[in-house]
Amino acid sequence: MRGAIAFGAVTLVLLLAMGRIRPVALVMGSAAIAIAGTALGLYLLKIPANLLTLAGLGMGIGILVQDGVVVVDRLRRVADNPEARAAAGNRIARAVVGSTLTTVVVLFPFLYLQGNARAAFVPFAAAFALGLVWSVFSSVVMIPAVGVGPERGSAWPRLEKLYLGVLAPLLRWRRTTLLLIVTLLGVVTWGFVKRVPRSSFGDWYGQRTTLNVYLNFPRGSDPATLDRSIQEFERIAVGREGVERVDVRGGGSQASLQVTFTKELSLSVIPLQMEESMTERAVLVGGANVFVRGRGPGFANGGGGASVAFRIKILGYSFSGVERLALDLQQRLEGIARVRNVNINAASYWGAERAVSVVLAPDRPALARAGVTALDFGNAIAREIRGAVGQQRLELDGEETRVSVKAAGARERSLDELRSAQVPTTTRAPVRIGDLALVSEREGLGQIQREDQQYLRIVAYDFRGPAKLANRTHEAFMKSISAPAGYVVGDDQFNWARDDSTKGLWLVFAAGIVLVLLAVAMVFDSIWATLMVFCSLPLCLAGVGATFWATKTSFSREAAVGVILVVGLAVHQVILLVDAALEKRRHSGRLTAEDVLHAAADRSGMIMLVTLTTLASLIPLTVAADADSLFSAIALATAGGTVAGTIGALLIVPVYLMSRKRKPIVAPQPVGTSP
Repeated sequence: MRGAIAFGAVTLVLLLAMGRIRPVALVMGSAAIAIAGTALGLYLLKIPANLLTLAGLGMGIGILVQDGVVVVDRLRRVADNPEARAAAGNRIARAVVGSTLTTVVVLFPFLYLQGNARAAFVPFAAAFALGLVWSVFSSVVMIPAVGVGPERGSAWPRLEKLYLGVLAPLLRWRRTTLLLIVTLLGVVTWGFVKRVPRSSFGDWYGQRTTLNVYLNFPRGSDPATLDRSIQEFERIAVGREGVERVDVRGGGSQASLQVTFTKELSLSVIPLQMEESMTERAVLVGGANVFVRGRGPGFANGGGGASVAFRIKILGYSFSGVERLALDLQQRLEGIARVRNVNINAASYWGAERAVSVVLAPDRPALARAGVTALDFGNAIAREIRGAVGQQRLELDGEETRVSVKAAGARERSLDELRSAQVPTTTRAPVRIGDLALVSEREGLGQIQREDQQYLRIVAYDFRGPAKLANRTHEAFMKSISAPAGYVVGDDQFNWARDDSTKGLWLVFAAGIVLVLLAVAMVFDSIWATLMVFCSLPLCLAGVGATFWATKTSFSREAAVGVILVVGLAVHQVILLVDAALEKRRHSGRLTAEDVLHAAADRSGMIMLVTLTTLASLIPLTVAADADSLFSAIALATAGGTVAGTIGALLIVPVYLMSRKRKPIVAPQPVGTSP
C-alpha cells in the first residue's frame, strides 16, 4: 500500500514540475518497466517477494525514476528528431550510468554480511539493485527512442534567477563559506555523538516495553482465590499513566498479567515504579509462586526518569566464591549515597526470579519444656502449611473418584499467622509455633545457573539520579572492580552473546565508499571528479546525523543500512553537477566562477526534480510508521542524506569546483539550453 502511495506521489510531483503528460508518462513508464524487470529477476534468482523486497521496491520508486527524469530533462532541450535525441542521450548517458552505478556498487557488500543482518538485508539489496539496473536500460534506451518533444527555456525562471543570486555571493566569499561549512559539520557531529541515542542498535528492534506477572497456585486450589489475587495486580496497572493496555489470562491454577506501556513513556521511570509496586504486592501473596518480570527497552536501560537500573554479571568456578564476591560488591555499592535496592540474588534475563524461603529454627530447650518431640513439631508444622492432609476415594454417581482434602487457608498463611498457630502437647497447654522456634524468611537464588561450567550470579541495583550521572558512576565503579583470578565481572546485557553481524554493517559502509569512488573514477576517467564526489560525502552524512538529532530518533541497525544507501544515493546529485563542470573543465583547462555558475544553472532544475521524486517515495514510508520500524528507519536516514546531498550539490559543491584563480563574479541570466 505504501509503495502504491509512493508511486502516486512521484507521479503528482512530476506533473506539477513538468506540466505535460507525455514526459511524465515516459518517466513513469520507464519506472514500470524497471519494476517488471525486477520482478522477473527475483523470479529467476529465486528470491522471495517478502516485505523486505517490497520495501526495496517501495523506497526505490522515487529513485527508479531519477534516470528517466535526467534523460527527459535533456531531451526537452533539443530538437525532436532521431539524431538530436540520440546525441543528447549519448551526452547524458555517462552521468546516468555513473550516478546509478554508485548506488548499485554499495549494495554488493551486503552479500558478505552474516547472521541476522544477511537474512534481513540481502533480499532488500537484491530488489533495489535489480530495479536500478533496469532503470538505466529503460531510461537510456526507451525514452530517447520514443521522444519527448522540445520545450525551450527554463520551466521556473524566477527560481533559477533567485538560486544564481544566492550562489554568486557564496563563490565570491569562498574561504568564509568553507569555514562555515567546517563549523557546521563539527556542530552536527557533536550533536549526533552526544544527543542521538544508540542504545537500541539492533537489540530491541520491534520490541515493546512490557511488565509481566505470573501466578501459580497448587493444583486443586480455589479458582476464586486465583481470580482475587490476579485482580489485585490488575488494579495496580489499570488507569495508570503510561499504560497502553492490560491483558489478563488464566485458568485452572495459573494466571498471567501483561502490562504494555506506551512508546512515549516506555523509557521513563514509570515501568520501574510499577514493577516495584507489583513486587511489593507479590510478597503478600501466600501459598503461590509469583513472578514479576519486566521486558523490553524500558527495563534494559533503566528508564529516563529519576531512577536508573544496572545489572552486574559475575562468573566463577566456585559457588561460594561467587557469593562472597557478590556480597563484597553489595557492601561497596551500598556505600554510594545514591544507590538503592542492591540485590545479589537478581535473576538473569531468562532465569527465574529470586526465591524467598520460610525458615524455622527449632528451639530445642523450649521443645523439651513443652514436652513436644521433634517429630510432633514437624507434623504440626506440616498441618499448617501443607495443602493436602489426605486422600480418599468417594463414589459419585456410580463412579469412584479420588478426592484431596485441603485445610481451608493453608496456602495463604502469613508469617504472623504461622507464628500464632498452636502445637498440640501432652499437657494440652496451648503452645504457639513462635514459642518453640524462630520463624523468619530468607532470600536466595531462584535457581542455580552455570555458563561454560562457571556459576552465574547477577547483582542488580538502582541509582537515584539523572541518567548521565548514573552512567558515569556505574562506569567508574566497574573500572574499580578487581576480580580475583578465575572470576569475571562485567555488565549484564540483554543479549550476552549478541549477534556480531551488526559489526559487518560498518565494513559494508567502508567498502561502499571505496566502491563509489572507484565507480566515479571508472566512469568519468578523472581523479578530479572522484575527489569532488568524495568531498561531498561528509555533507550527506551530516544530513543523516542532523535528521536523527532533530527528530530525537534512536540510531539503530536499520538506520545504518540507510546510511549505506546514502553513500550511493546522495552523491547522485553531485555527479550530475560534476558531469557538467567536467565538460567545461575539459574545454578550458580550469573552472572559473562563471563556468561554475553556468554548470550549476544548467543542472539545478534536474537536481531539484530528482530530489523531489526521491522524497515523494520516502515520505509514505515514514509517515504513520513506528520510529524503530524497518521502513521508517531506513527511509528517515535516506531522506536526511538526500536532502543534505541536494543542498550540498546546489550551494556547497560549487565552491569546491571553482579554481583558485578566479575573475570577478557576475551572476549570469538563467540558461535555457545545454552547453
